[in-house]
Formats: sequence, C-alpha cells, structure tokens
Amino acid sequence: MDLPTALATIEKACAEQQHPSTRVQAEKVLIEFKQSANIVPVCQYLLANSTTPAVQFHAASGITGAIVREYGLYQKQDIHNLQAYLIGYNLHQTRLVTWVSKQIYQAIAVISKRGWLEATEEEQDVVYNHILQLLSMGDKEKKIGLSLAHAMVDEFSSRGKASSVGLTWDFHYKTKNSFEERHLRLLFEAALKILHEQLGQLITNQGQEVSGAQKPLLSLSIMLLESILQWDFSSTSQPVLAGTFADDEDDVPKTIVYPASWRPVLVNADVLSMFFSLFPLVQDDNIMTHRVRQCLIQLCGLHGAIFESDEATIHHISGVMRGLLTLVSNVASCSSDECLQADYTENLIAITEMIRQLLSFHSIQTICAVPDRFDFLNQVALLTIHTLNESAKVPEESESLMGAFDELLVTWVKLVQDSQAAISDHNSPSLVADATNLLQFFHSISYRIVEKYIDTRLELAKLNALDEEESDGFQDWETYGDQLISIAALARLDPHNTLLRLQTLLHERIEALQGFLNTTQDGSHPDYVVFLYEHLHWLIVITGYVFADNNVGETALVPETLNGLSKTQALAQDQLVNIFSNLMSLLDSVSLDSHSAQAISCSPQVALSLFWFLERWVKTYLFCNPENYASLSPNLLQSYGEPSRGGQGVTILEFLIAKLRINFVMWNADPDVLVQVIALLNSLGQRSALRDALLRSEQFPPLVQFFIDNLSVLPEVIHNSLIQSITTIISYAPSEQLNGHYFNLISTAVETRFAAVLHDKSFTVRYQTPEVMSQIMNGLEMFNGLALASTDINTPMIFSFCSRFFESFVDLVRIYSSFPEVQILVLQVYSDMIKNFEFTTLSADQVNYFHSCLLKLLQTFSAANLGTKRSSAWEDAEEDPYSDVTVVLELLLSLLEVRGVDEMLNGSESAVLPSTVVFSGINILIPMIKENMLKIPRLCTLYVRLISRLIESYPGRLIELPADLMNNLMASLKFGIDHNILEVSHLTFQAITAMALYSCNHRQAAAALQPHLDAFLKLMFEQLLFKKLDMELVDVAGSCVLALVCARQEAYGGLIQELLAASETPLTPELEQRLSSSFQHLSEAFPTQPLQPNQGWTMRDVAMTATRREIFLRFLMGVRGVLRVK
Repeated sequence: MDLPTALATIEKACAEQQHPSTRVQAEKVLIEFKQSANIVPVCQYLLANSTTPAVQFHAASGITGAIVREYGLYQKQDIHNLQAYLIGYNLHQTRLVTWVSKQIYQAIAVISKRGWLEATEEEQDVVYNHILQLLSMGDKEKKIGLSLAHAMVDEFSSRGKASSVGLTWDFHYKTKNSFEERHLRLLFEAALKILHEQLGQLITNQGQEVSGAQKPLLSLSIMLLESILQWDFSSTSQPVLAGTFADDEDDVPKTIVYPASWRPVLVNADVLSMFFSLFPLVQDDNIMTHRVRQCLIQLCGLHGAIFESDEATIHHISGVMRGLLTLVSNVASCSSDECLQADYTENLIAITEMIRQLLSFHSIQTICAVPDRFDFLNQVALLTIHTLNESAKVPEESESLMGAFDELLVTWVKLVQDSQAAISDHNSPSLVADATNLLQFFHSISYRIVEKYIDTRLELAKLNALDEEESDGFQDWETYGDQLISIAALARLDPHNTLLRLQTLLHERIEALQGFLNTTQDGSHPDYVVFLYEHLHWLIVITGYVFADNNVGETALVPETLNGLSKTQALAQDQLVNIFSNLMSLLDSVSLDSHSAQAISCSPQVALSLFWFLERWVKTYLFCNPENYASLSPNLLQSYGEPSRGGQGVTILEFLIAKLRINFVMWNADPDVLVQVIALLNSLGQRSALRDALLRSEQFPPLVQFFIDNLSVLPEVIHNSLIQSITTIISYAPSEQLNGHYFNLISTAVETRFAAVLHDKSFTVRYQTPEVMSQIMNGLEMFNGLALASTDINTPMIFSFCSRFFESFVDLVRIYSSFPEVQILVLQVYSDMIKNFEFTTLSADQVNYFHSCLLKLLQTFSAANLGTKRSSAWEDAEEDPYSDVTVVLELLLSLLEVRGVDEMLNGSESAVLPSTVVFSGINILIPMIKENMLKIPRLCTLYVRLISRLIESYPGRLIELPADLMNNLMASLKFGIDHNILEVSHLTFQAITAMALYSCNHRQAAAALQPHLDAFLKLMFEQLLFKKLDMELVDVAGSCVLALVCARQEAYGGLIQELLAASETPLTPELEQRLSSSFQHLSEAFPTQPLQPNQGWTMRDVAMTATRREIFLRFLMGVRGVLRVK
C-alpha cells in the first residue's frame, strides 16, 4: 500500500469509527494497520500529512507498538532520530490536541525504555538531555519538556502506569531501578527550578486568578513533582515477589520512604517553604490545589534514612510545624459560609492528614525534643475543636468535617498511648520526664476536645431528630464505634471533668423528661421532648463508652483512671455511682404500664440505648471481683459487689430483673428493644457469680414463667434468642430437679406451639398458607434456640427432647419442597445442633439415630431440589444468595469437626458414620453447585474448605465417587487455584497436597487420581511461573508443588519443557541456561523419601522448612521475572 493510499484508508477508518454502524469494521482496520510490519515510515507520513487528531493519535500509537515489536531491526541512531523527530513534531505543530500530544510523549518514553538496558549511559541520556534543553528555552518549549519528563516518569514507574508492551517483569524492574538511580532526582530538581520561577511570578502578581490554563508551566511542574514524590523507591520499599506488577497489587495509598540520596532536595528548608507558600496561592484551581496537598502530605511524612541525624529530623519537624501552623490558622479562621465550599473541606481533611503523617512516624522521644511542640499541639487542639464546631454549624458538611476530626482524633490517641508507653518503660529518666510533661499537656486539652465533642453530638442530635431519613440498620454505637472508643480514651485522661459534664447534662435532661412524663396525659410528643430523647440517647452512648470497654473473651475491668478517681471520692460524691444512679432513675421513669399515656410518649431509642448501656456496664461493674485488680475502689465494691464481699450488687440485679419484665411488656411490638433486653439477660448469665445470683432470685421463676406464658404475644423474631438465653441460664440451676422443672416449662411451650400446627387435621390442606408457614418457621426458630443453647451439661436433656421431632423435621423438608425458607430453617437447626451438641455425652444409639435422621434429611433435601429450577428472586438475594446450599456446607463442615464419634460407633456394623453422611452430602451438593455460584465469596470459601477438609480426612474415599462427581469436584479445585480470595487458594493448595500425598502412599489404589494430579501439577506451575501469586501463599503453594512432584515425578520433566515452550518470552540460549539452572536448583528441595518410611508420606515430608523456603523463593525470583510479561 502506497503512502497516500494508507493515509486515505486510515482517515476513512477514523471517520467511520465515530459511527456505531461502521465502528467494528473501522476498529478492525486500525488494529490490523498498527500490527503490520515496518509501519514506522508510514506512521511518520501520517503525522506529517494529516491534521485529523484521531489519525495523529493512531500514528503515534502505531510507532510505539512497532518499535517494541521490531526493536532489533533498527539501528540505534535510527531510534534516536525517531525520538528527535517526535519531539520536534510536538514542538512545531501548533494545534495538536492534548490527547495526541500525550500519545506522542508516551511513544518517546516507550521507545526510550525499550532500548534502555542495551544502551550506554550516553545513549540513556538522550531524552533526558532533550528535556534539559527544552526546559532552558521559552515557555512553549518548557511546557513540552515538562510533559515529556512526566511521560518518562510514568513509563518507568512501577505504579501501574507503565505501558503494557509485552516485556518481562525483569526488564521493567531493571529499567525502573536504572532510571530511578540516574535520572529521577535530576528531573525532580529541574521541575523544582521551574516551580520556583513560577512561584516568584505568583508572589509578584498576587491577587490575580490562578488556573492551569493560564499557568500551564506551574500546573505541569506541580504534576511532575507530585508523580515523582509518589515514586515507589526500590531501595526503600518492601520487596515484592518477582513477576508481581503494580496492577496485581491492591490499590492502597502507600507512605513513601525516600532513600538517603534524596536528602539534599527533600530535607531542605527552602523546598519545604516553597510548597507551603504555594498552597494558598493556587486555591483558584482545584486540580493544582489537590496536587500540592499530596506533595505536602508526602513531605510532612518524611522519615527513616533520609535524615542524617536526630538533629536533622528535629529541624525538619520544626519547619513542618511552622508551615502547618500557617495553614491551620487559615482554615480555623474561615467563616461557616466559607466552610460550605468544597475546597475548604478538602483542604481541612488534607491538613489533618499532614498532621497525622508528621506525628505518626516519629517517636515520642523525637517529638519531645522539638522546641515548639507545645505551641503546635495547642493549635492542633484548637483545629480539632474547630472541626467539631463547624460540624454542628454546617450540617451539610458534617460528615466530611467529622472525617477530618477522626484523623486528628486517631493522632491524639496514638500520641497519648505512645507517651504512656514511654513512661511505663522507664528506659530513660529524661524521656520519662518529657513524656510525663507531654501527657500532662494532653490531660489539659483532652477535656476541651471531649466537651466539644459532646456538645457537637447534642447539636447534631437535634438535626437528626427532625430528619425523617430511613435508618441504615446500624445503631449509632456501631456506626461511630471507632470514634467513640477514641473519645473514651481522651475522656479517661481527665475523668473528673468528663464525668461532671456528663452528670450535669444527664441530670438536666432526665429531670426535664420526668417532669414531662409526670404531667402528660395524652401521649403527645412535643418537639422539645423529641430533642430530649435524642440528647439522652447520645449521652447514654457516650457514657457507655467512657464507663466500660467492650471486651470480648476477656474479663472486663473498670478503666484504671475511673477506678482511681472513684477511690479518691466519698461514696455520696462518687461520680461513677451517681451517674449510674441517674441512669437507673431514668430507666425506672420510662419503664411504665404499656397502656398508660406516659408509655405512649416514651422513646424506643432511649429504651434501646439504656439496655445497650446496661449490657456493657453489667460485664464490668456488677459483682466486680477485687481479685482482678491491684486495688478496687471500695465505693464500687460496696455499691456493686457480691453480698459475700459486703456489696449491694444483688439489689441492682433485682432491680434489673424487674425492669426486664416491665420492658418486655411495654415494647412487645418493638423487636429491636426486645433483642437488646435479651442481650442484657445473656450478659447476666455469662459469669457464674451473676448467673448463680440470678437463679437464686425470687423473681427469676416468675420471670421464666412470664416468658413462657407470653410467647404467643411476643414478636416471633425474638423467640430464637429468648429460648436460647433462658435455656443457657437454667442449665446451671443449683439442682437437677429445678433444672428439669425449668426445662419442662420451655420444652412444653415449644412442643405445644409446634405440635399443635403439625397435628392439626387441616395441616395438609393449609400448610402453604402464610399463617401456618409462619407458625412452622417460628417453631423451628425455637428449636434452633435450643440448639444454640446446647453445652456439655445440657446436651442429653436437649437431645432427648429435640430427637422426638427429628423425623418430623425431615417430613417438613419434603412437604415444603417448594419453599426454601422452611428448608433452610430445618437445615439450620441440624447445623447448630452439630456445632453445639457435646456428642460424647450421648449414647452410641442416640448418635447413630441422629446421623440416620440427618442422612434422611439430606436425601430428602436432594429430592426436593435436584433438577428443580430456583426462583430468580431467591438466587439473586443480595445478602445471602443460595443460602440453602450455604447452610448445608456449614452443616457438613461442622460434622467433620466433631471429635470422638467415630470411636463411639466403630463397634456397630450398622452404624451411620459421620463420613457416610458427609460423602452423601457431597454427592448431593456437587450437582447443585454451578460455576456461577462459586463466584459468591462466602459460598465458594465454604465449599472449598469442605472439600479441603474432606480430602485431608478421608482421601481414600475420593476414588469411590462416581466419575462425573469426581470430575466436578476436581473442576472446583482447579477453579480455586487462581482465585482472588486468598483463603480459597490456600485451602485449594492444602486439598491438592493431601490428595497427592495419598497417591504417593497408595499408588495402585489411587491410579484414578493420576490424570487429575497431572492437571493440577500443570496448573500449579502455570500459576507459579506466569500468574499473580501472593507472598502469603508461597509456603502452602510450595508444599503443594513438592507433594505433586513426589506423586507424579514421571510427568514433571516433560511438563516443564511444555510450559517453557508456551511462554510469551523468547527463549534465548542465555535465558534457557538461566531457567535450566533455576529448575535444577528447585529439585534440591524435593524430598526423596519419607522422614518415617513406615508411616508413608505425610505433611511433614513436604513442609516448607527454612532451607526449602529459601530454595523455592530463589526459584520464583529467578524464573517469574523473565516469564511474566506486561
């Protein structure tokens, strides 16, 4: 094709690409053109003779691809001439659109990178010298120089901006390191020089509007500097596995650690001052402002080897503090109207991030050595208060402003914790003294922040009270949990003032509410009462966080400073005791006859918050044990301790029991409140001392009777948790007779409700009606509550009752074959029984009966579902699609975890073993699980975990599976090898390892597994050599490969040659030698015989020892770098 014809063809294709009807064919023409051989002259002709931007773009793109493909066909001088031509083209074409210019810059950068490793230093400098020359000329040339420099930085970086040009990871890595060492800092210095000139002009012409269009050199220099400051330096960043491209990594912002060689340009007061001076001058342009902010964030976070000495670090921190003080002063002086502007909020958030960067990377010892630290920290405290002030004044921006506040709050808490740690270490008397002074300063400002936070929350609460927006389903103590934990940490620095503030506010609002409730007669809700309830809710939540931590699995202790404060106060003035008394007075006032006018005026949110507070408080304070403390406050022991220790905790317990009952009646139409009341009941039953006192209480039997008698009027959604809670508590009754009495009450109530429906003569006719289905599902929920309450002490009792209904449960799955919601509840009952029953407390006959019924259940479930088309609504459920399959997976997994049952049943030939049930379940599940289902993370993880455990526990039974099921199971494992969920890949590797080891030990019996193992061996090496591999998987993947090679040694040699032949990387003799050496070295890790030959091959034989890991990592680093391409 001659050049004019080529031009006409490409012009036409670019025009037709704009129209939907001809787009596909046009794109095909363009792709074929760019993949043609020897098209560089044609592309140059197109550039020279076309003014169509699309043609120019594809010509530049064609040059890029051609040079990468055919680099070896060109002389070096031709390459340099082409680069010069492209630079000149950009220089002399006055009307190039931006995206064409960028493509040309990219072409120059890619051409430079492609020949980089073969070039001399002089040749590597060609483009750099062009850039320097351009930057020394006029504004137009400087603009081109900066743009070209930016393209070079992007192309050589490892941040995912490099072009995908089919070159190896090793090539990208080496070129990046070379460019980083030779040119990166020089380009940074050149850009700084341009920026300095532009800053001088801005200062001279202050008051003029600044924008990227008006100031292109300013904008381009800032963009280049930002890119360089975000460069991921090889010498200081965490090492990555060879072959890991930036595209493979999580897109998480990184804090850059700069090498010591950058000290002159970064640890430089003039550079720092320049950026701080620039920040307020570019506020008219959002893009430039953002980039300057990002540069400042990096400069504020400088740490590590870039500082020559402690003195240099302290000097730099002082300079940053001075610059930040100016910025803080500017944002703190803004009016509320200015706070509505988007750039104000973004600036504020960026400044808080700068502060966090500055204070987070240096030790307390270093911060204590900074002369102006207290002035700076005091201004940061004022900024913290300012963000809270503006959050209340400017509700439209409250969420963003609270984000800025959270940044500062996290910083304060870290400083406090670091100071406390320095004092506790006692390493240096001078450091202890400095840290003590710093902690005293934090003490002085902490209350100011906490007070303002409380005020802000109360102000925002008023707005929330009038907001009719629907809740997101989360409570405030969940949504703002992290924030409240940090506030509590600051509050405890000055507990006296914090508690005084909370006490005063609570007292005022409780009195006001009590006054209203004593006078209201019509159940009205005036606005001021709505505000009162919102205020009380937030005051209760804050108090709950200050009073106690939510310790899970640990003994909850009274916070040290609160305990210390209580010890200094007389009982009558004890703030902890008085605040709790105030809250119990509030609980008493809002625990009313459900039919009264006052009850109608009460707030479910306040009731919910009170019982949430009590659940948290009970774990820490009620029956507090002095043995857990060096010295427990006598006030707390007297007010809340056990009677045996002289405490009055029983009085509190009796009060709470009475309020539990009243509120169950009062809020019987509000499940959220009742769920929280049950959570309090659970807390009372968790600790033995409290539980025993509860069981001894004269109020407890009537309470249980009340629950049983009123099950029919309580919301069905709470029946499960209520039955679970009561059953758990009564299981510890002081006598077997009393235990039996209580359980008889519960079981009779469950049986009466459930059996009444099942045995109703009209059940077979009415079973599909909403009313009957609701009753059936409610009965199953109650059985599930019993299952969840099962422990080693009550399993025989609960099993004896539930087993009477096992066959009925199976019948329900058959009857409700078209109603998965019922099937799921039945399956869930069995799943929770398996998880919670202590099977060793049952007889062999009982266990065998359980397994028999479970087997029937799974078979009935299979008959009801196999081949049945599911409703799309059920499959597309957002929260838990295919939840019936998920429950079966959980059930089978739990069954595999049960210990001691196999031994119990071994004596009986007719016994149904757990493995029989599990393999039956697998036979049922495999045909049901389709590939699209494995895209659901939870379901996929459970399925692969089950297969992994199954193969590890019963590898010999795999060969008993029918061929089609075996193939499906193996396909699932193949799917898991390259899964994006690490746990799925990890479990997959474990399963394949177990299978391979079984094959090693039973070669003849496992002959059917050999084709599958060969496929896994190939897939594993493809994964190791050519695909993404997370470092966390290296050990388990290594063990998997060792086991597979041991099992299939004869397939290993030929496989490697096959894989390398299929590589995208041309295998030169030098590269073949390198790869051969790497594989030969890897063979040193292969075990030759089991450690204990009489036991056969075990996991120990293929475990990743330190030596093997070193060999394996060296292998991966040696081969992945040259086989993975981008």
